[in-house]
Amino acid sequence: MSTHQRPRRLSRRAAIGLGAGFTGAAFLGSLNRALAAGEQVSLLGVFPSSGAYAVFGRDTDRGIKLALAQFNNTVLGQKVTYLTRDSQTNPGIAVQRVSDAIDHENVKFFIGVASSAVALALEPIAKQKQAVFITSVGADEVTGKDCNEYTFRWSVPTYGAVRSTMYPFIKANPGAKKWYTITPSYVFGDSLLRNVKEVAQEKGLELIGNDYHPLGASDFSSYITKAIEAKPDVVALLNFGGDAIKSIKTAASYGLKKNAKILYVWSGGLLDYGAIGSDALDGVYVGCQYWHEASAATRKASEPYQKAYGEPMGYVGASAYIEAWLVLKAIELAKSSDPLKVAKALESFKYAGPTGPEQVRAFDHQVVKPYYLLRGKAQSAMKDQWDFVETLAESSYPVPRGVSECHLS
Repeated sequence: MSTHQRPRRLSRRAAIGLGAGFTGAAFLGSLNRALAAGEQVSLLGVFPSSGAYAVFGRDTDRGIKLALAQFNNTVLGQKVTYLTRDSQTNPGIAVQRVSDAIDHENVKFFIGVASSAVALALEPIAKQKQAVFITSVGADEVTGKDCNEYTFRWSVPTYGAVRSTMYPFIKANPGAKKWYTITPSYVFGDSLLRNVKEVAQEKGLELIGNDYHPLGASDFSSYITKAIEAKPDVVALLNFGGDAIKSIKTAASYGLKKNAKILYVWSGGLLDYGAIGSDALDGVYVGCQYWHEASAATRKASEPYQKAYGEPMGYVGASAYIEAWLVLKAIELAKSSDPLKVAKALESFKYAGPTGPEQVRAFDHQVVKPYYLLRGKAQSAMKDQWDFVETLAESSYPVPRGVSECHLS
C-alpha cells in the first residue's frame, strides 16, 4: 500500500455515515447554540510529517478531517479552525511549535502525536497553558505518574497492550518458555520491556536476552543475528513503525521464523502490515489497538473511511478520528469551549467508539477499550489486498486503580 497516494475528496455522505455508526442520532440536524462572542475553536493536529514516524502523518490528517467533516467543521455554531504542526518526532521541536500555536493562534485543543517521548514533553505544556491534549501513545506515564487534568489518552497503554498480547500468546504456545527482546532505547521501549518482565515473572518465562537499538536504526541484521544465536522460543519486538518493519523483514530473510516465533507487541496496524508484506508477516503475532476486521464494531467504523479514502481505516486513522471526535463532542456536552469545562465533560464519558463501547476513566483520563492479538496470514489466505492478519484474541487489561500512579479524582 502506497503511503503517498493522493487522498480522495471526503464526501459528506461518508462523513455522515461514520457519525451515524459511532453516535446514532448525534448528527441529526444542525446546532443552533453559539459560543460566547469573540470566542474561536481552533484544533491543532500534531503529527510527524518528517522524521522517524513520518509515514503516520497522512492517516492522522485523514482521521482528523473525517471527524471535522462529521461535525460539518462546526461546533456550537462556531466554525472550527484546523491547524497542523510537524512534530518531527522531536520533543523539543514539538514543544516549541505547540506552545507557539497556543500563544499566537488561540489553540485550546491539540491532538495526535506518534511518540511517547513527544507526548510526555507536551503534557506539561497542556497543564501550564490550560489546553486539552488527547493522544494515543504508549508509555504508561502519560496517564500514570505524569498525568494532569488536561491530558487524555485513547490508546491502551503498554501495561494493557503487553498483557493483551502475551496472555493469549502464552496460552496458545505453552511450550514457548525462552524469550528474547529487541527494544528501542527510549521511553516507549522501556515501558514495554518493564511490562514484559512483569508478565514473564508472573508466568514463569525465562528472558534470555535483550538488545537495545536507537530510534530510526538503519540496519537490524546485527540485532536479528544475536537473537538467532541465543536460540529463543520467542523473539518479542518492542519497537514500532519503521524500526519494527525493518526488524520483521530482516528476521524473515535471515530465517528466524524457522525456529522461533515472533511477537510484535505494539504494531502500527494496516500501514505497518502493508510495508512489511504478506511473505514476511506470515505467521508473525502482532498486537494492535484497532483492526478493521476484528469485530462487527470495527468493521462498521471502517466503512465510511474506506468510502472516503479507498482503503480500510487503520489504527492511526482510527486514533486520530476519535481524538478529534472526543474534543468536538465534549465541547458540545460542556456547551463551552473553556478547556477545563471540556475536560470535565470528558471524565467518565461513555460512547460508541471505533472498537465498540468505550469509556474515559475520570481518575486518570485513560480510555478503557480492547486491544487485539492478530497473526499474519499467508498470501494465499488473503481475501483482498488488505487482509494481512487474522484476529486471535480481544481483551482489555486497564491499569488497576490501586496500581495507577494517577489520581485526578
